[in-house]
Amino acid sequence: MAASGLVIAPPAALALGLALLGWAWWGQPAVDTPPVAPAVVAPPAARPAMPERRHAPAARETPQAPALHLVGLLTAPEASLRASVMTALSQPAEGGRLYARALARRCADLAGLQAVTAPDVNDARHQSAVARRAALAAGCSQFGNGEWLGLVNVAADEAGGGDPLLAIQQSDLDDAALVQALMARPDPLLLDELGERLLLRRIDGEARLFFDGQRFDAEADRATAQAALRLLPCHFGLACDERDPEVWFSCLRGDGCVASRLEREPPEAQALASRLAAALRSRDLKRFLP
Repeated sequence: MAASGLVIAPPAALALGLALLGWAWWGQPAVDTPPVAPAVVAPPAARPAMPERRHAPAARETPQAPALHLVGLLTAPEASLRASVMTALSQPAEGGRLYARALARRCADLAGLQAVTAPDVNDARHQSAVARRAALAAGCSQFGNGEWLGLVNVAADEAGGGDPLLAIQQSDLDDAALVQALMARPDPLLLDELGERLLLRRIDGEARLFFDGQRFDAEADRATAQAALRLLPCHFGLACDERDPEVWFSCLRGDGCVASRLEREPPEAQALASRLAAALRSRDLKRFLP
């Protein structure tokens, strides 16, 4: 999971207001199916105007198109990294600053990559990972070191910078407010960035992983919860197959070449990830709180 940048935590009341504002603005959560283009339908015949609904919000439509477009940048060609970053930065109000940071971090990950195995000409997945590494190197060469370092690090006075996703990621929202904000817009990259924070609760004076009445205290249970959290973003549109840097970087490091994050995690983690996704979609807050 990506580490948080330097932040200045807002007061608790302001943090809760941020989450509730997100709840009202972003509308209904995404569904667990790939988006499809809407069919072109002829307009219906004219009919009498309906009376105005006075208590309906003026702008309730969920901004799905920009969010889905940003997710698509994560699987754009690595050699076009600069174009992807610039596109993300042009949409800060939709969460583009968070996406630009994630894309720029790939250059940092590439710089620190230490491949422990030589390319295997008989392993198609390893060869694919090698090709992605070369393409990413070409993409990162489009930036000066100062440029991508500036995108990776969030300055204290930026602290969100008009980006609602970065504001949540950088905030100190309390347990309920954070989960409510995620239920309002379960963005896959934000879920990937938050990781354990989604389930960390203060119980008996200690921070513990908790969900659905269960505490994940034992080492094996905690490992299952951590694996489920790695899979959770995949339920909301994150590409977790061989296009995922977490998958192909792992292959190059010698940790095994797999087809997806799913293939790496045990069945119990997969089941828990599905339960987490269902609870977020149904906005069942009580399942996340002790």
